[in-house]
Amino acid sequence: MITQEFQAIVFAAGRGSRLPEVLGDTPKCLLTVGPYPLLWYPLNLLQQHGFQEAIVIVLENEKSEIQLAMERTPPKLKLDFVCIPSDSDFGTADSLRYIQDKIKVDFLILSCDLITNANLFPLINIFRQHDAALAILLFRGGFEPDVTLPGPKSKHKPERDLIGVNPDTKRLLFLAAASDFEETVNINAHLLRKYDKMTVHSRLVDGHVYVMKKWTIEFLKKKEHFSTLKGEFLPYIVKKQMAKSGKPNMIPTTISDTQSDLGLSRKAEDSIFSLIPHANLNQQVLKTTLYNDNKSKPLYNGDLLRCYALEAAKNSLGLRVNTTLNYFAINQKLSSVWPLLCANQDLALISPSAVVNSTQTKEISAADNAKLSEKTSLHFSVFGPNCHIKPKNVINKSLIMANAVVEEGCNVENCIIGPKAIVKTGAKLKNCLIGANYIVEENSTLNTKHLIHADGFMEIDIQ
Repeated sequence: MITQEFQAIVFAAGRGSRLPEVLGDTPKCLLTVGPYPLLWYPLNLLQQHGFQEAIVIVLENEKSEIQLAMERTPPKLKLDFVCIPSDSDFGTADSLRYIQDKIKVDFLILSCDLITNANLFPLINIFRQHDAALAILLFRGGFEPDVTLPGPKSKHKPERDLIGVNPDTKRLLFLAAASDFEETVNINAHLLRKYDKMTVHSRLVDGHVYVMKKWTIEFLKKKEHFSTLKGEFLPYIVKKQMAKSGKPNMIPTTISDTQSDLGLSRKAEDSIFSLIPHANLNQQVLKTTLYNDNKSKPLYNGDLLRCYALEAAKNSLGLRVNTTLNYFAINQKLSSVWPLLCANQDLALISPSAVVNSTQTKEISAADNAKLSEKTSLHFSVFGPNCHIKPKNVINKSLIMANAVVEEGCNVENCIIGPKAIVKTGAKLKNCLIGANYIVEENSTLNTKHLIHADGFMEIDIQ
């Protein structure tokens, strides 16, 4: 079974530094998307793929709140909440190193901010087929470009990766952030000679879905200077594919199949190649197989270390909810993509504990204990937990977040109303971003503004 072969690990200790306008004092992984917390979506994906349990990495001071919130959601995976120190500045690689004793087999990593309906089995299968050290899942760009983020106009510059993949074998040959280069990207000529061809993608999105060998944790343990996976450790592994295994004593130790099954320890070496298991049976298979991933060179070009990248199916949804724009976009589009995310599951966009008395609604979502009063017109909007929409309001294409209140007689169009914010009676808001705890005064008429509690009224004009 897949749950015996792989452990699932979900990173949920992010601090949401790129979501300050909507975060308030909520843990990032508990930001609501429709009726459920953000963390629910990767967990539900795992459940759909047959996983029965998962490790969830959280900050120590947020564990109780996150654990309580997830107990109220449908997925019934057995969740092991593993804490990292709240005052730490851990990157993702640091977090893996910190929980290394929990990892017993090869593992699948997901980020808590990933919302996707992608089939993970092709990624897992290419990892199995080629005995890879790493396999990553890529997505085409999201649907956020046609969404207008409330607040002052600003030019959105998405982060881009440069991802080099052999189109025939799917070998991942190059991985870097586009921001690491100014105008010219230098590619090692040896790479092209060795692998014949490579397509460099700049419009694909790294979904932060990684399948990795258990031995990579052993290497990470030795190399404490790696702090992040995406920016440091994974590019290092990808680059190491081209390296030679070195001196004879650096070549992976040959061990019997019984020993490899039992996972008996071997002499530790500093080289990454010394950690790659190389059982007798595997050696014989590689010597006798008729399979080859190229026509004129040895199998796998003789590489002991192999990385792969697979693009999700073109009709798949894949979005990282790691910016305010992406957060607003997924909530705006949720009604249309809900059947994709919850295929074969009887899950509604309206929480059973939400009170919806309005008779004029179209494509809305309401989280736990949301109160939507009568005599309201509510269209294409999302209502967070414990929010209260009082009578005689018109709300369209907006996101009303947790514990926010919209008093009577307001008109709200394409806005984000932040956590615990209050919109007083008679206010008319269009394209506004209202920060956490902010109070919009009675009868205000505001257009394209960003208001935050700390500094009162703030207008931003970004050229």
